[in-house]
Amino acid sequence: MSSETEVGQERSDNETMIIKNGNVYLGNGLYKQGWDILCNGERIKEIGPELSAKEGEEVIDAAGRDVYPGLVLGLCCVGAISFSEMMSGPDMNETTSPVVPQLDIRDSFDLRELNMQRFARAGITSYGLCPGVNALIGGQISLIHSQGLHAADVFIREHIGVKGNYTKTVKTVFSPKSVFMTRMGMYAYLDEAFRGAQEYMGKDGVPFDAGREVLCRLLRREIPFVVSAENSTEIESVLHLGEKYNLRLTLTGGFGAAPYLKTIMDHEWHLMLGDTGFMMANGTCGADRTALEKMIAAYRKGLKLSIAGSGDLGYPCGYEQLLWQAARMSAVGASGAEIMDMMTVKPAEALGVADLVGTLAPGAYADVMIANGNPATRFDNCAQRTIIAGRTAYVREE
Repeated sequence: MSSETEVGQERSDNETMIIKNGNVYLGNGLYKQGWDILCNGERIKEIGPELSAKEGEEVIDAAGRDVYPGLVLGLCCVGAISFSEMMSGPDMNETTSPVVPQLDIRDSFDLRELNMQRFARAGITSYGLCPGVNALIGGQISLIHSQGLHAADVFIREHIGVKGNYTKTVKTVFSPKSVFMTRMGMYAYLDEAFRGAQEYMGKDGVPFDAGREVLCRLLRREIPFVVSAENSTEIESVLHLGEKYNLRLTLTGGFGAAPYLKTIMDHEWHLMLGDTGFMMANGTCGADRTALEKMIAAYRKGLKLSIAGSGDLGYPCGYEQLLWQAARMSAVGASGAEIMDMMTVKPAEALGVADLVGTLAPGAYADVMIANGNPATRFDNCAQRTIIAGRTAYVREE
């Protein structure tokens, strides 16, 4: 019989931890048996065989277990939904205007809401905290850790991308306000926003515009435009916009993306596949088995593919959702190593933060999951210990 323990994170930033004798996963299917990981404060300092533990270091014996990078949940609103104040409406969706790129999701963050979740129990150590799905351009995304004592502690990097949405939800929200009623109206609104930012970027002495400043970062390809689109018609319009303005696209949801995989690959864009089970259960165009098989085949030819949940919809996605998505990918032929990459380094690359999370490498955050085996191949290969920024956040006690 097992029990589960949530562990506090209070410790000095200069304390060290060494994880010994694990089967360490370095990505791309490469394991190193019996390797150690030395963590200095919140970062990884060294990885290799037979590292020496010094007096006073915390030693964690991982013999007989697999050691992975902490899982990266690509997008999630948890922490900005405002569960504690739902009578006043969710905080992750601004609906006064369909284009609000200047908004910062940090200004809606509530640590109490984050700490109610159980992300660490599934090995999820970081995620892209994002605005929801109501606005065409909903605001800026931050990378955060999934647990912390103080709000300032969990934010890893701010303004890492801009969240966009090109789905029927946008029409439902804004058509009563006489903004638009059709997909062509949505596209025209987006096109006008980017064209206006182009003109703004090319002129001197114009008044400062916070929203256009953010859109200029997208036009300069400094950060990705992370856009939710579900069926093939929505996806085709988003890809057309990306080509027209030479954007760094990360397409999320993406259930109808199979016909456009070559275009996505040719532009080196990312596909962050949403929760197929949730979408299919609600009668929307969830990815069927054939589509998933095509995506996996394209992945093996270079498609930048990661898997996520549907946490940007504004419901508490639950820590099981990502692992169920992994199980679906396994059922259609993806290997355990491929799926682990789709849950670690690939979503980190999609958000432009692979230097910080999703990998076990010197200089990256010491975000680590220790498991009995690969969780993507067996659901009971669950996290035995989760370490976030060099601090033990969760231990499953046998």
